[in-house]
Amino acid sequence: MVKIITRVIKEIEPLKNALLIEGLPGIGHVGRLAAEHLVHEFNGELFLELFCYDFPPQVLVKDDGTIEYMSAKFYAIREPKPMIVVLGNTQALSPIGQYHLAEEIVKIGIKYGANFVYTLGGFGVGKLCEEIKVYGATTSKELAEKLKEHGILFRTDGGGIVGAAGLMLMFADLNGIPGICLMGETPGYLIDPNAAKAVLEKFCKLENIEVDMTELEKRAKGMEQFIEKIKKFEEEMLKAAQAKPPSDEDLRYIG
Repeated sequence: MVKIITRVIKEIEPLKNALLIEGLPGIGHVGRLAAEHLVHEFNGELFLELFCYDFPPQVLVKDDGTIEYMSAKFYAIREPKPMIVVLGNTQALSPIGQYHLAEEIVKIGIKYGANFVYTLGGFGVGKLCEEIKVYGATTSKELAEKLKEHGILFRTDGGGIVGAAGLMLMFADLNGIPGICLMGETPGYLIDPNAAKAVLEKFCKLENIEVDMTELEKRAKGMEQFIEKIKKFEEEMLKAAQAKPPSDEDLRYIG
């Protein structure tokens, strides 16, 4: 059994009919960016930290020289509707650790009033997407129909959802509460605020709430400019390589 330690930061009363929202690191950091945005926009209150013996065996060193633990943090949001948002800087390293972590997060969510689970993540497609599609998975056919009504797609290749985003749906269902996973298309090799925005937009429509996306849009614009610079650099390198034929000296090092 993998040891898990929790530390209460602030005593709070259980919320009523809360959404448990997972935003741990994953493909493109899509889920983490989306969940962080909810915490920022709705003034989430940190109330609990979780540490797991299957997290990477390290601490992070911050700019001021102090350390940051590998952890998951739970935030309470009361308006516009009750939410418990889980953020973190890592996931568990092993399969057994993933199971224990997902189970514990769901148990903590239920303890503090959650009766519905959302997991957020990225769907890696290996390329940039001009129009980002959002894929979903859920614990019931009724919810699947609801996702379809909101233009959310389903995978047809039989693929799985790895890590907390998938396993938390299982533990939600085993505990008798429904769950939905939302995944935004992303290249998978860069941090993707555009995909996070697409996922949040679907979440907001499903829950009938409004979220100011300005900060995410700024981050997305910055990422787009960064990508354009990379593309330009690659084009220039390609042109230079095509313009200069290899010399005899260069050919000596080609095996």
